[in-house]
Amino acid sequence: MRRLAFLLGILLVAFASSAVAVAATGSTTLTGTSEWSGETFDNPAIVNTIHGTFAGALGKGTYEGTLTGGASYSCDFPSFCEPVTGAITFSGKRGGFTGVVQPGSFVGAEEVDPRSQARTFSLTLLVTDGTHGYAHLDGSLLTLSYHSQRVRSIDENFNQITTITDSGTLTG
Repeated sequence: MRRLAFLLGILLVAFASSAVAVAATGSTTLTGTSEWSGETFDNPAIVNTIHGTFAGALGKGTYEGTLTGGASYSCDFPSFCEPVTGAITFSGKRGGFTGVVQPGSFVGAEEVDPRSQARTFSLTLLVTDGTHGYAHLDGSLLTLSYHSQRVRSIDENFNQITTITDSGTLTG
């Protein structure tokens, strides 16, 4: 009876692990906000400190991280592009992991008008430090398409209001 219970326990763990692995192969939606810094005349480097929630194939939880741009170059975006470095930490009931931005990742900046700017990130993340239900993801590559939109407006008392909304899709 003990052997049977032991065998069933092993099968249950194997099934649960494969279910988590299968669940990780779809897409996950990120919704949040960020703080923008950088982009001064003397230093055009983009810095976004991002945070919010995620839900989808990877489960549900929160994320936070910093994405930092480098030297700008011409690209298909109306303004400019920058290579990106940084990391994003994802945490949930099943554990957590860190996605480290890989070379080749970039951010494109776009200014619709002085009141509306956007930053569109195209990132490849290397999963490190996976814990609990995410431990099997260590060494995996994920793709994150992340968009950050900043809109400035004036309220009825002539106060400037800045709103930043972020969204993204994580796949891999």
